[in-house]
Amino acid sequence: MSKILIGKYEGTIYPEGEGYTGAIALGYGPDGRRKRLKRKAATKAAVKDKLIEALDELAKGVKPDPNYYVKDAVHDFLTAFAKTGRSPRTNDVYQSISEHQIIPFLGRIRLKDLSADDVERWLHKRSAHLTTATLTLAHGLLKRAIRRAERHDKVVRNVAHLVDTPVGRAGRKSRSLSLEQATAVLAEASKPEHRIGAYVVLAIVSGLRTEELRKLKWSAVDLDKATVYVVRSERHREETKTPKSRRGLGIADMAVGSLRSLRKEQAKEKLSAGDEYEDHDLVFCHEDGAPYTAGHVRLRFRRVLDAAGINGEEWTPRELRHTFVSLMSDHGVPIERISDLVGHKNTKITETIYRHQLRPEVRDGAEHMNEIFRVKPRSA
Repeated sequence: MSKILIGKYEGTIYPEGEGYTGAIALGYGPDGRRKRLKRKAATKAAVKDKLIEALDELAKGVKPDPNYYVKDAVHDFLTAFAKTGRSPRTNDVYQSISEHQIIPFLGRIRLKDLSADDVERWLHKRSAHLTTATLTLAHGLLKRAIRRAERHDKVVRNVAHLVDTPVGRAGRKSRSLSLEQATAVLAEASKPEHRIGAYVVLAIVSGLRTEELRKLKWSAVDLDKATVYVVRSERHREETKTPKSRRGLGIADMAVGSLRSLRKEQAKEKLSAGDEYEDHDLVFCHEDGAPYTAGHVRLRFRRVLDAAGINGEEWTPRELRHTFVSLMSDHGVPIERISDLVGHKNTKITETIYRHQLRPEVRDGAEHMNEIFRVKPRSA
């Protein structure tokens, strides 16, 4: 039997059955009988944690619902979040992660009984299957769900906050086309049989995001000035990713030529389709004017790469933006300017996202020393 002291309360922890029981003396009730608070767990440390939590509940006057489960907390959070007016896509992502990564593993545990150990075991098991980014998002959702439950007096403390998110499995690293590959793709994309060719050309030479390209309208394109104005994207309410993403970009001559050819082709298609044409003023769309989805772009993009002698299955359209950054960096363009061109808030974001595409601005010290001492010292 071990004596413990929690705040002003004294108690004991003793072996019982296959685990331990802890008891805290709370004084005497109106009837003169001694009041004791008891909790059981597999270890002494767990017993003490439960006693501390129970005393917190008493102090706050909170009486957790014994029939409120983790799945209830998650569902309540998702219901409340859906009413905040956030992006439907974000709602879908949260719903998917909750249904596939949280509820199947923790959902049946009473929220008041959920321990930091439960959360830690869950995270470490999922780390073998999820990338670090997805694991962090799942952990964050659990924290937010329990925090909401705290506000509604469903639980006293948020045990998910007591656990660090582990590193998940490595995700697929984004790559960039080499100069030789990019040249081959540009040559292939310029051929008239590739209707999405102008999209590929503009993506490589401008660094526009895929969601910006899919929402680009002819009203935001000035071919006489060789300028594209980014004012919307395929995001919630058509907002750009950041305020700095709203920008005007000068575009290379080959992109101007490709866009002129595309506009002529669209004029013919519009005339042929007549009233059946869906005129959304989109630069990149189907032959009937209907918007491209991300899947449509990906399929046609891969066909261009295959025709250029590059395996399209191994690449995604967003890597054309990585290619733009890589080519700019290799050509000696300062990172501050690259950050402006791709519409980032600051250079730190550019360095973080495109660290594999950026040429180091400071070379290794040994290289400098080799240059400094290139001349042999005079003999004594």
